[in-house]
Amino acid sequence: MSLSPVAEIRVHQIDGTTVLIPASPAVSLVNILLSAGISIHHRCGGKAECGTCRVRLSSANQNIRFANAISPKEAQRLETMGAHPEDGERLACQTYISADCDVHLFS
Repeated sequence: MSLSPVAEIRVHQIDGTTVLIPASPAVSLVNILLSAGISIHHRCGGKAECGTCRVRLSSANQNIRFANAISPKEAQRLETMGAHPEDGERLACQTYISADCDVHLFS
């Protein structure tokens, strides 16, 4: 899998600012954000155990798949947290972006 950027992420930060950053499906969203200097909590180190890296994903084009499918472990953590994956809520440590999308940070 290529590390070359294939998508552009529009990151909506808590302070209301928006940042555009490139994404590769070979790198987790949490690592993409951290590499771009965007602060995001990630207490468990990317193991889908804490839920502190929860984000909401969206895309103007609903006909494309812009991220990998939710794994059973991620689904369990999201359910435990009371998160809403049907509304695009994901764990950034488990998400790999493959097409342009918006990422909304919670913390």
